Amino acid sequence: MGQIFISYSSNDAAFARRLADAFAEQGWSAWWDKEIPPGMDYAQVIESAVNEARCVVVLWSRHSIGSRWVHTEAAAGADRNIVITTIIDDTPNEDLPFEFKRLQAVRLSDWRAGKAHEGFERVLARIRSILDEPPRPVERPATAPRRVSSIEALTSWGRGAQPLWRGMAVLAWLLAVGLVTYGVQPVQPVWLGAAAAALVAGAGLLSLGRRPA
Repeated sequence: MGQIFISYSSNDAAFARRLADAFAEQGWSAWWDKEIPPGMDYAQVIESAVNEARCVVVLWSRHSIGSRWVHTEAAAGADRNIVITTIIDDTPNEDLPFEFKRLQAVRLSDWRAGKAHEGFERVLARIRSILDEPPRPVERPATAPRRVSSIEALTSWGRGAQPLWRGMAVLAWLLAVGLVTYGVQPVQPVWLGAAAAALVAGAGLLSLGRRPA
């Protein structure tokens, strides 16, 4: 038998299979295949599976709300306070069986395996709570290192190799200012050319200083 008993109508077997596979990816075993071995009583096998399960997940749909078996399985889980109710189609909440309306059902009608889904994450969190497992930490996407702006590069020293490049850029521009001073009175093309080269070098060094540390 499985840790999780999935209660559903036979018309929703495909959905139950996908859900069982998703639970397996979380490391949980799920009992969902209701093919009874020859010679065994259906009611006894189902009762044993429900009683041995540590969690009961009910798939409400327009098919299962009329199923006596699903009602019975859901009631058994509710009696032990281990039931999680879900809605897997467009059935409105008010159409759920009266005794289960008090339980907040999670809508999974648009859930697809492998896709992020808030409702499915709520189901997983509730299962972990029932199974007394610690919650999983939220995985946040890694952010790529940021290339700083020119203004930020000029107004802060930065980290790693950034201070070296930024300091050299400042020295290159100071050199360019000095060369211009020598090259304009009278005009001396050599000094002005050297000043231009120093300005270009400073820009290149600042670009290196803008790279992520």
